[in-house]
Amino acid sequence: MVCPAPAGAQNEPGALPPQLAPLAARYQTDLDALAQAHGKALAALRRSYLTALDSAAQKAKAESKLDDLKAVIDEKETLAAGGGLTALAAPLLPRELAAPRAYLQREIAREEREYTAHAQQAAGDYLRALAFFENKARMAKQTDLVQQIETEKLKLAGQTAGTPGAAPGAARDLVVNGDFALKKADGAPETWFAGGAGTGVLATEQGVTFLRLVSRDKKDTWFVESAERPAGSQELRVTARLRCRDLRLQGECGIIVAQCDAENQFIVRDRSCTLSATSPGWKTLSAIVKLRPETKKVVIRCSLAQSANTVDFADVHVEAR
Repeated sequence: MVCPAPAGAQNEPGALPPQLAPLAARYQTDLDALAQAHGKALAALRRSYLTALDSAAQKAKAESKLDDLKAVIDEKETLAAGGGLTALAAPLLPRELAAPRAYLQREIAREEREYTAHAQQAAGDYLRALAFFENKARMAKQTDLVQQIETEKLKLAGQTAGTPGAAPGAARDLVVNGDFALKKADGAPETWFAGGAGTGVLATEQGVTFLRLVSRDKKDTWFVESAERPAGSQELRVTARLRCRDLRLQGECGIIVAQCDAENQFIVRDRSCTLSATSPGWKTLSAIVKLRPETKKVVIRCSLAQSANTVDFADVHVEAR
Protein backbone atom coordinates (compact mmCIF):
# COMPACT_ATOMS: atom_id res chain seq x y z
CA MET A 1 0.00 0.00 0.00
CA VAL A 2 1.28 3.45 -0.93
CA CYS A 3 0.16 6.30 1.31
CA PRO A 4 -1.30 9.50 -0.20
CA ALA A 5 0.93 12.51 -0.35
CA PRO A 6 0.75 14.62 2.82
CA ALA A 7 -1.56 17.62 3.14
CA GLY A 8 0.42 19.38 5.83
CA ALA A 9 4.21 19.30 5.90
CA GLN A 10 6.26 21.48 8.20
CA ASN A 11 8.54 24.01 6.54
CA GLU A 12 10.25 27.20 7.49
CA PRO A 13 8.16 30.11 6.22
CA GLY A 14 9.70 32.19 3.48
CA ALA A 15 8.89 34.38 0.54
CA LEU A 16 6.11 32.94 -1.58
CA PRO A 17 6.94 31.93 -5.18
CA PRO A 18 5.39 33.86 -8.09
CA GLN A 19 2.61 31.27 -8.50
CA LEU A 20 1.37 31.72 -4.92
CA ALA A 21 2.09 35.36 -4.09
CA PRO A 22 -0.87 36.84 -6.06
CA LEU A 23 -3.22 34.25 -4.52
CA ALA A 24 -2.09 35.07 -0.99
CA ALA A 25 -2.31 38.81 -1.68
CA ARG A 26 -5.85 38.53 -3.03
CA TYR A 27 -6.92 36.41 -0.07
CA GLN A 28 -5.45 38.94 2.37
CA THR A 29 -7.13 41.80 0.50
CA ASP A 30 -10.48 39.98 0.70
CA LEU A 31 -10.01 39.39 4.44
CA ASP A 32 -9.05 43.03 5.04
CA ALA A 33 -12.13 44.24 3.17
CA LEU A 34 -14.37 41.85 5.11
CA ALA A 35 -12.85 42.91 8.42
CA GLN A 36 -13.25 46.58 7.60
CA ALA A 37 -16.91 46.18 6.61
CA HIS A 38 -17.51 44.00 9.67
CA GLY A 39 -15.97 46.58 11.98
CA LYS A 40 -18.07 49.39 10.51
CA ALA A 41 -21.27 47.36 10.86
CA LEU A 42 -20.56 46.55 14.51
CA ALA A 43 -19.64 50.15 15.25
CA ALA A 44 -22.93 51.38 13.77
CA LEU A 45 -24.90 48.89 15.86
CA ARG A 46 -23.08 49.92 19.02
CA ARG A 47 -23.61 53.63 18.31
CA SER A 48 -27.35 53.10 18.13
CA TYR A 49 -27.43 51.44 21.54
CA LEU A 50 -25.03 54.01 23.00
CA THR A 51 -27.51 56.70 22.00
CA ALA A 52 -30.25 54.84 23.87
CA LEU A 53 -27.93 54.52 26.88
CA ASP A 54 -27.20 58.26 26.87
CA SER A 55 -30.93 59.03 26.92
CA ALA A 56 -31.50 56.55 29.74
CA ALA A 57 -28.62 58.03 31.73
CA GLN A 58 -30.01 61.56 31.38
CA LYS A 59 -33.42 60.39 32.53
CA ALA A 60 -32.04 58.47 35.53
CA LYS A 61 -29.96 61.47 36.54
CA ALA A 62 -32.93 63.84 36.25
CA GLU A 63 -35.02 61.53 38.41
CA SER A 64 -32.14 61.00 40.90
CA LYS A 65 -32.23 57.21 40.35
CA LEU A 66 -28.58 56.69 41.21
CA ASP A 67 -28.66 52.88 41.10
CA ASP A 68 -30.24 52.96 37.65
CA LEU A 69 -27.66 55.54 36.58
CA LYS A 70 -24.79 53.36 37.74
CA ALA A 71 -26.19 50.35 35.86
CA VAL A 72 -26.46 52.44 32.67
CA ILE A 73 -22.93 53.82 33.06
CA ASP A 74 -21.51 50.31 33.63
CA GLU A 75 -23.28 49.06 30.50
CA LYS A 76 -22.04 52.02 28.49
CA GLU A 77 -18.43 51.57 29.62
CA THR A 78 -18.53 47.88 28.69
CA LEU A 79 -19.92 48.65 25.26
CA ALA A 80 -17.55 51.58 24.60
CA ALA A 81 -14.58 49.39 25.48
CA GLY A 82 -15.64 46.87 22.84
CA GLY A 83 -16.64 44.21 25.34
CA GLY A 84 -19.50 41.83 24.80
CA LEU A 85 -22.74 42.29 26.69
CA THR A 86 -23.89 39.61 29.11
CA ALA A 87 -26.83 37.47 28.01
CA LEU A 88 -28.97 38.84 30.83
CA ALA A 89 -29.14 42.55 31.57
CA ALA A 90 -28.27 43.92 35.00
CA PRO A 91 -31.38 43.93 37.24
CA LEU A 92 -31.29 47.72 37.68
CA LEU A 93 -30.89 48.55 33.99
CA PRO A 94 -33.95 50.63 32.98
CA ARG A 95 -36.71 48.67 31.28
CA GLU A 96 -36.83 50.98 28.27
CA LEU A 97 -33.40 49.61 27.29
CA ALA A 98 -34.65 46.02 26.99
CA ALA A 99 -35.79 46.38 23.35
CA PRO A 100 -32.72 48.22 21.96
CA ARG A 101 -30.44 45.89 23.93
CA ALA A 102 -32.13 42.77 22.52
CA TYR A 103 -31.97 44.27 19.01
CA LEU A 104 -28.24 44.94 19.42
CA GLN A 105 -27.50 41.39 20.55
CA ARG A 106 -29.59 39.89 17.76
CA GLU A 107 -28.01 42.02 15.04
CA ILE A 108 -24.48 41.47 16.32
CA ALA A 109 -25.06 37.70 16.21
CA ARG A 110 -26.39 38.00 12.66
CA GLU A 111 -23.42 40.13 11.59
CA GLU A 112 -20.97 37.65 13.13
CA ARG A 113 -22.60 34.76 11.25
CA GLU A 114 -22.44 36.63 7.96
CA TYR A 115 -18.83 37.64 8.51
CA THR A 116 -17.86 34.04 9.33
CA ALA A 117 -19.64 32.74 6.23
CA HIS A 118 -17.92 35.25 3.93
CA ALA A 119 -14.53 34.57 5.53
CA GLN A 120 -15.00 30.83 5.04
CA GLN A 121 -15.94 31.42 1.42
CA ALA A 122 -12.76 33.45 0.87
CA ALA A 123 -10.72 30.70 2.52
CA GLY A 124 -12.39 28.08 0.34
CA ASP A 125 -11.57 30.06 -2.81
CA TYR A 126 -7.94 30.32 -1.71
CA LEU A 127 -7.76 26.59 -0.94
CA ARG A 128 -9.16 25.69 -4.36
CA ALA A 129 -6.58 27.91 -6.05
CA LEU A 130 -3.82 26.32 -3.97
CA ALA A 131 -5.08 22.83 -4.89
CA PHE A 132 -4.85 23.70 -8.60
CA PHE A 133 -1.18 24.68 -8.30
CA GLU A 134 -0.47 21.78 -5.97
CA ASN A 135 -1.67 19.26 -8.54
CA LYS A 136 0.51 20.86 -11.21
CA ALA A 137 3.51 20.94 -8.84
CA ARG A 138 3.10 17.26 -7.92
CA MET A 139 2.91 16.25 -11.58
CA ALA A 140 6.08 18.25 -12.25
CA LYS A 141 7.68 16.83 -9.07
CA GLN A 142 8.35 20.34 -7.76
CA THR A 143 8.87 19.26 -4.15
CA ASP A 144 9.74 22.69 -2.78
CA LEU A 145 6.62 24.27 -4.27
CA VAL A 146 4.45 21.43 -2.93
CA GLN A 147 5.86 22.02 0.55
CA GLN A 148 5.21 25.76 0.35
CA ILE A 149 1.62 25.09 -0.69
CA GLU A 150 1.18 22.67 2.21
CA THR A 151 2.49 25.30 4.61
CA GLU A 152 -0.03 27.81 3.23
CA LYS A 153 -2.79 25.29 3.92
CA LEU A 154 -1.67 24.98 7.52
CA LYS A 155 -1.55 28.76 7.90
CA LEU A 156 -5.05 28.96 6.49
CA ALA A 157 -6.26 26.55 9.17
CA GLY A 158 -4.53 28.49 11.93
CA GLN A 159 -1.92 25.78 12.37
CA THR A 160 1.20 27.35 10.87
CA ALA A 161 4.10 24.96 10.66
CA GLY A 162 7.12 25.96 12.70
CA THR A 163 5.31 28.62 14.76
CA PRO A 164 7.94 30.72 16.62
CA GLY A 165 7.86 30.12 20.33
CA ALA A 166 6.12 26.78 20.13
CA ALA A 167 7.38 24.39 22.76
CA PRO A 168 9.32 21.37 21.45
CA GLY A 169 7.02 18.35 21.40
CA ALA A 170 3.89 20.47 21.94
CA ALA A 171 0.67 18.93 20.68
CA ARG A 172 -0.19 19.81 17.09
CA ASP A 173 -3.41 18.94 15.29
CA LEU A 174 -2.57 17.18 12.03
CA VAL A 175 -6.10 17.58 10.65
CA VAL A 176 -6.40 20.81 8.71
CA ASN A 177 -10.19 20.93 8.33
CA GLY A 178 -11.38 18.75 11.21
CA ASP A 179 -14.29 20.99 12.14
CA PHE A 180 -15.43 20.94 8.49
CA ALA A 181 -15.74 24.71 8.40
CA LEU A 182 -14.25 24.90 4.87
CA LYS A 183 -16.52 23.63 2.10
CA LYS A 184 -16.09 23.14 -1.64
CA ALA A 185 -18.66 24.30 -4.16
CA ASP A 186 -20.02 20.73 -4.47
CA GLY A 187 -20.61 20.49 -0.73
CA ALA A 188 -17.60 18.28 0.04
CA PRO A 189 -15.03 19.36 2.65
CA GLU A 190 -11.92 21.22 1.58
CA THR A 191 -8.50 19.53 2.17
CA TRP A 192 -10.13 16.07 2.31
CA PHE A 193 -9.85 13.65 -0.62
CA ALA A 194 -12.75 11.32 -1.42
CA GLY A 195 -12.73 7.67 -2.41
CA GLY A 196 -15.00 4.65 -2.69
CA ALA A 197 -18.45 4.01 -4.06
CA GLY A 198 -20.51 6.42 -1.96
CA THR A 199 -20.66 10.16 -1.49
CA GLY A 200 -19.84 12.69 1.21
CA VAL A 201 -21.22 16.16 1.84
CA LEU A 202 -21.17 18.68 4.65
CA ALA A 203 -24.31 19.51 6.60
CA THR A 204 -25.21 21.57 9.66
CA GLU A 205 -27.73 20.72 12.35
CA GLN A 206 -28.30 22.67 15.56
CA GLY A 207 -25.03 24.55 15.11
CA VAL A 208 -22.93 21.42 14.43
CA THR A 209 -21.23 21.15 11.03
CA PHE A 210 -20.40 17.57 10.07
CA LEU A 211 -19.36 15.28 7.22
CA ARG A 212 -22.05 12.81 6.15
CA LEU A 213 -20.90 9.70 4.30
CA VAL A 214 -23.61 7.90 2.34
CA SER A 215 -23.38 4.57 0.51
CA ARG A 216 -26.67 2.98 -0.49
CA ASP A 217 -25.01 -0.39 -1.16
CA LYS A 218 -22.96 -0.31 2.06
CA LYS A 219 -19.77 -0.32 -0.01
CA ASP A 220 -16.52 1.28 1.12
CA THR A 221 -16.58 5.07 1.17
CA TRP A 222 -13.99 7.36 2.71
CA PHE A 223 -12.47 10.84 2.95
CA VAL A 224 -8.80 11.22 3.84
CA GLU A 225 -6.33 13.88 4.95
CA SER A 226 -2.62 13.24 5.39
CA ALA A 227 0.32 14.97 7.05
CA GLU A 228 4.01 14.69 7.76
CA ARG A 229 4.96 13.35 11.17
CA PRO A 230 6.08 16.29 13.33
CA ALA A 231 9.66 15.98 14.54
CA GLY A 232 9.88 14.46 18.00
CA SER A 233 6.29 13.25 18.17
CA GLN A 234 5.78 9.82 19.71
CA GLU A 235 2.03 9.33 19.68
CA LEU A 236 -1.27 10.59 18.30
CA ARG A 237 -4.36 11.48 20.31
CA VAL A 238 -7.34 10.86 18.06
CA THR A 239 -10.75 12.34 18.90
CA ALA A 240 -13.98 12.52 16.94
CA ARG A 241 -17.72 12.58 17.27
CA LEU A 242 -19.67 9.97 15.32
CA ARG A 243 -23.33 9.30 14.68
CA CYS A 244 -25.08 6.46 12.84
CA ARG A 245 -28.87 6.43 12.70
CA ASP A 246 -29.20 3.22 10.67
CA LEU A 247 -31.46 0.64 12.28
CA ARG A 248 -28.69 -1.94 12.17
CA LEU A 249 -24.93 -1.59 12.00
CA GLN A 250 -22.84 -4.51 10.85
CA GLY A 251 -19.07 -4.28 11.14
CA GLU A 252 -17.48 -0.93 11.99
CA CYS A 253 -17.30 2.64 10.78
CA GLY A 254 -15.18 5.50 12.04
CA ILE A 255 -11.65 6.93 12.01
CA ILE A 256 -8.75 4.89 10.67
CA VAL A 257 -5.18 6.14 11.11
CA ALA A 258 -2.47 4.72 8.85
CA GLN A 259 1.29 5.18 9.19
CA CYS A 260 3.70 5.25 6.23
CA ASP A 261 7.45 5.34 5.85
CA ALA A 262 9.64 7.76 3.89
CA GLU A 263 8.85 5.89 0.66
CA ASN A 264 5.08 6.22 1.23
CA GLN A 265 4.85 2.51 1.99
CA PHE A 266 2.18 1.36 4.42
CA ILE A 267 3.43 0.32 7.88
CA VAL A 268 0.41 -0.18 10.12
CA ARG A 269 -3.27 0.78 10.36
CA ASP A 270 -5.16 1.58 13.59
CA ARG A 271 -8.95 1.61 13.83
CA SER A 272 -8.81 4.28 16.49
CA CYS A 273 -12.35 5.69 16.88
CA THR A 274 -15.07 3.40 15.56
CA LEU A 275 -18.72 2.59 16.08
CA SER A 276 -19.75 -1.05 16.39
CA ALA A 277 -23.41 -0.29 17.14
CA THR A 278 -25.92 2.30 16.00
CA SER A 279 -25.86 5.67 17.76
CA PRO A 280 -28.77 8.03 16.99
CA GLY A 281 -27.06 10.79 19.00
CA TRP A 282 -23.51 12.08 18.78
CA LYS A 283 -20.97 9.79 20.47
CA THR A 284 -17.58 11.21 21.44
CA LEU A 285 -14.68 8.78 20.93
CA SER A 286 -10.97 9.05 21.63
CA ALA A 287 -7.90 6.85 21.33
CA ILE A 288 -4.11 6.93 21.53
CA VAL A 289 -2.04 5.69 18.59
CA LYS A 290 1.66 4.98 19.15
CA LEU A 291 3.88 6.09 16.29
CA ARG A 292 6.39 3.59 14.90
CA PRO A 293 10.05 4.71 14.74
CA GLU A 294 10.06 4.47 10.93
CA THR A 295 6.83 6.44 10.46
CA LYS A 296 7.21 9.60 8.38
CA LYS A 297 3.62 10.25 7.25
CA VAL A 298 0.20 9.86 8.83
CA VAL A 299 -3.06 9.31 6.94
CA ILE A 300 -6.38 10.09 8.65
CA ARG A 301 -9.42 8.42 7.14
CA CYS A 302 -13.14 8.94 7.85
CA SER A 303 -14.40 5.55 6.75
CA LEU A 304 -17.68 3.79 6.06
CA ALA A 305 -16.67 0.20 5.38
CA GLN A 306 -19.45 -2.25 4.40
CA SER A 307 -21.22 -1.45 7.64
CA ALA A 308 -23.92 1.18 7.25
CA ASN A 309 -25.71 3.37 4.75
CA THR A 310 -25.10 6.69 6.49
CA VAL A 311 -22.47 7.81 9.04
CA ASP A 312 -21.83 11.35 10.32
CA PHE A 313 -18.40 12.67 11.45
CA ALA A 314 -17.78 15.85 13.45
CA ASP A 315 -14.82 17.46 15.25
CA VAL A 316 -12.16 15.12 13.90
CA HIS A 317 -8.78 15.87 15.48
CA VAL A 318 -5.45 14.05 15.54
CA GLU A 319 -2.95 15.66 17.90
CA ALA A 320 0.69 14.67 17.50
CA ARG A 321 2.70 14.84 20.70
